[in-house]
Order: sequence, then C-alpha cells, then structure tokens
Amino acid sequence: MLVIILIVAFMLLLIIYLVSAVRRHDPDSYVDKDRDPFFSELSRLAAAGLLYEQEESSFGRPRKSYTITPAGEAALRTWLREPMNDPGMVRLYFAGIVAPADVMALARQQRQRHEERLQKYDAVDALLDGREDEFSSAVETARLGRRFEEMCVRFWADEVDLPINAGATETEARAA
Repeated sequence: MLVIILIVAFMLLLIIYLVSAVRRHDPDSYVDKDRDPFFSELSRLAAAGLLYEQEESSFGRPRKSYTITPAGEAALRTWLREPMNDPGMVRLYFAGIVAPADVMALARQQRQRHEERLQKYDAVDALLDGREDEFSSAVETARLGRRFEEMCVRFWADEVDLPINAGATETEARAA
C-alpha cells in the first residue's frame, strides 16, 4: 500500500513539474519571468512613448521610475472620454484632468447603465415572485443586487448634478 502511495505522489510531483516547465517556456504565457506583469506593462508604455523611464542606481538591483509624457497624458485624456464597459470608478478617479462636462457625460452613461440593470432586476423579481421559499438565496441575491444598482443610480445622478471636479478653474477646464 505504501508503494502505491509513493508512486502516486511521485506521479503528481512529476505532473506538477512538467506543467510548470511547459508554462515557463510558453511564449503566450501571461507570466513575465523577469518582472511582475504590472511592470512589464509600464515598460511597454515607455516603449510606446507614453511614459519616461529613468533608471535609478542604488544598492541592490537597479530600479526604474516612470513619469507620464505629454503624449501619455493626451492618450489618458482620450481614454477617459471613451465609452467603456467598466463601472466608471477608475475614470472618475482621474476626473481632475478632464473637464467637468466630461465627468457629467460619464455620469450620464453610468446612470443609464445602472438603470438598465435595475430593469433586469425587475424581470428577475417577476420570475421569482411568489417563489421566495423555493428560491430564497436567489431572492436575497437579487435584493442585494437591486440595492447596489439603486445606490449606483443615486451616486451617478449626484455626479450629473454636481461633478466631482466642478470646482476646477476655467483654466484647468480649458487645459482639459
């Protein structure tokens, strides 16, 4: 019996080793061998001229620091104005470098997206109506989702009324 367990353990170790060896040499593998994938993305942006890359010599391994270029800032502003399939919070984080009108447009898009999701929850509620006992966890999940979407609609409606960067001076708004 012990021999069988040892053989199975050896086979598992061999499979794990083979899988890791194949992944290490796979050119399509997402894992960057030398750096974290985040830092390889920074190098790619620097190669595209969107970031300045500076090597800092200190003790230990060399470190790099990155600064956005004017072309990178223009690309970021363009990206912040484009419609996308995310919750919008990342774009709202950068609201200080775009005009208040851009934040209002983002808020309108996001409010509409969350209102559409609320309509989907209405359809789910209609399907589950009268079946709360049978599908109690689904009903609770739908209630949580509905509350989240209602909160998002209120949040984005407030952003339409008074954008987070409404206090930007006219010069800042013109620069955007």
